[in-house]
Amino acid sequence: MTTTRVEIINDFLAVNVKPGKTIQDIVEASGSALPFGCRDGECGTCIVMIESGMEFLSEMTEKEKKVMKMLNESSPKARLSCQMKIVGHNGLVRLKY
Repeated sequence: MTTTRVEIINDFLAVNVKPGKTIQDIVEASGSALPFGCRDGECGTCIVMIESGMEFLSEMTEKEKKVMKMLNESSPKARLSCQMKIVGHNGLVRLKY
């Protein structure tokens, strides 16, 4: 099975993952220091900026859009790492928190 490489810039981490995994799954398995709060897309603690590779991630959920609005976060790069999943193969996703 093909994988997508996820780089967490702040932690100098790179992990190859199969589609279907959430960024939260990846972070917890890799030992990244990216913070999480509720783990359910309600609090906004796990907000990250996607530097590249948005096309390899799932679409933003309604819950995610609601939290971004609540936080006044309007950057098109901003996502909640507990809500997005890897959906593409042979890609590269670079993110920072």
